Amino acid sequence: MASLILYSIPLMIYAFVAKWKFKDEWRDIAQRLGLTVGQSTYYWWALGFSVLGVAFSWMLWPTIPEDVKSQQLMAVSRFAGETFTLKNLFAILTFGMIETGLGEELFFRGLIAGWLGRRQALWRANVIQAAIFTLPHLLVLIVDIRLWPVAVVLPFVAGLMTGWLRLKSGSIIPGWLVHGVSNVASVLFVMI
Repeated sequence: MASLILYSIPLMIYAFVAKWKFKDEWRDIAQRLGLTVGQSTYYWWALGFSVLGVAFSWMLWPTIPEDVKSQQLMAVSRFAGETFTLKNLFAILTFGMIETGLGEELFFRGLIAGWLGRRQALWRANVIQAAIFTLPHLLVLIVDIRLWPVAVVLPFVAGLMTGWLRLKSGSIIPGWLVHGVSNVASVLFVMI
């Protein structure tokens, strides 16, 4: 939950500054941050992107060296070897949807992509926010340089998909669903 809290702090600062310094309405602030339902068409896109994300995770997992998987140095490694129980399902959903998925979507798509989208062409805003989203994932390379697909390719492609959903729909929710489903799938692949 620490990551959710940390990612939410800049969002809250932005909201409070917009409210008290610039006297913006909460509704307008929420809309700028993507905290709206958005256009329904993009939920269908989210479903398609979720399928792609699960497939990509499934294809990527076998490329991770076994010695790296056994070190339990990646966030999803804490689930390695666990059995599938109701308690673990709750932990997986909490990790995938709330701890990582929601926090990252609030910060990277809600705040950063929203801000860039109001100032840049859609494609430029999307590429920039995806690159920014990739930066903290590069820390995975400290664990092992062979994890570059997980540290570079996966977050950049995922950032492009979820960023496009955010910028087109006006909401972080479709991207959050894609992000969360992909995270949950990654954990399930670790467990099997």
